[in-house]
Amino acid sequence: MKTGYLTIDDGPSADWKVKADFLLSKKIPAVWFCTGKKMEKRPEAVVYLIKHGFVIGSHAYDHPKFSQLPLKECFEQLRKTDEIIDALYEKAGVERPAKFLRFPYGDKGGGEEETDKGWPPEKREHIQAIQDFLKKLGYRQPKFKRLTYGWYLKAGLDKDVDTYWTYDVMEWSTFQKKPLWGIDSLEKVLERMDEDMPEGCRGINFAGSNDIIMVHDHALTTSMFVPIIEKLLSKGIRFALPE
Repeated sequence: MKTGYLTIDDGPSADWKVKADFLLSKKIPAVWFCTGKKMEKRPEAVVYLIKHGFVIGSHAYDHPKFSQLPLKECFEQLRKTDEIIDALYEKAGVERPAKFLRFPYGDKGGGEEETDKGWPPEKREHIQAIQDFLKKLGYRQPKFKRLTYGWYLKAGLDKDVDTYWTYDVMEWSTFQKKPLWGIDSLEKVLERMDEDMPEGCRGINFAGSNDIIMVHDHALTTSMFVPIIEKLLSKGIRFALPE
């Protein structure tokens, strides 16, 4: 049976509880990668999530592209959000189980400048400095079992401190001015879930690997959340938390 590690980015939105309670009704665990700014706006949401067994991860303070920030600002984004999460775990009366982070946009600090020869030297230094700072704060890569995709392993994504993904549901594309790959509706999101291209980042139907599944806590796509999760369940995916 395929295991799916559900991760939810950009929360907590105004509709966070609809999603949380649906997951609880289905006994589906998840890591919520929340921004510091939204956690400050809705601390009660985070306390609720913590008390109900969800894991809170960092998504930086206000969702920047780390490649566009000087290191000092990158460090402050991480440090400030880490302190907010610590305080909310303390408020919830629950010991923080681990420190996980996902970079906004998946931007580890290099942007889109990587070539076949890798990152330019200055970008490599920027990326490494951020990884080293995360280690100092106590962050680590979650322990995901049986991730076998060649593209994922070749990129070294299993070796970094931060948490990437292997399957992007892409519901976020539906409200963009220019939807990526024409994904502009729930119907197209669900149709994409039936594709079978393991080395094309669409391996949700591939039995040979588990998946880190990324969805988002956006108010604009709240109506899509239940159908998306139900579609994943219909494929026989068993959801679990990483260690």
